[in-house]
Amino acid sequence: MKIYLKTGALVLIIALLFLSCRSDSQENPRAFVEGKVVSATVDYNKFMLRIISENTVVAETLLETGGNFKLSGPIGETGFEMIATEKIKTFSADKTGLQISSDGLKISVPAGITYIKFNEIVLEQ
Repeated sequence: MKIYLKTGALVLIIALLFLSCRSDSQENPRAFVEGKVVSATVDYNKFMLRIISENTVVAETLLETGGNFKLSGPIGETGFEMIATEKIKTFSADKTGLQISSDGLKISVPAGITYIKFNEIVLEQ
């Protein structure tokens, strides 16, 4: 059985496939977090950062040599939290409205922020 497609029909099918695969929809937001952790005593093999959204871990990573990190994962509409395995003393970032929790292990990110670059996250020694 042979199937013949006209060029126009083939182009239409390919175009529909590309349009259906778009991921820039606001219905599926993603968090992108990158930066650097600063500490003289941090163990790069044990220290972890996680993104938590709606009580679910959506991303986690260990630090690269030098303290750099990158995280990305799907988030809900209510914002997300970045959780560390050691206490955070201070941080500087390119966004405002971020807050350290009272226990020092979380940075809360309000809804609407999906990309953050931390210039530095300083850990308690």
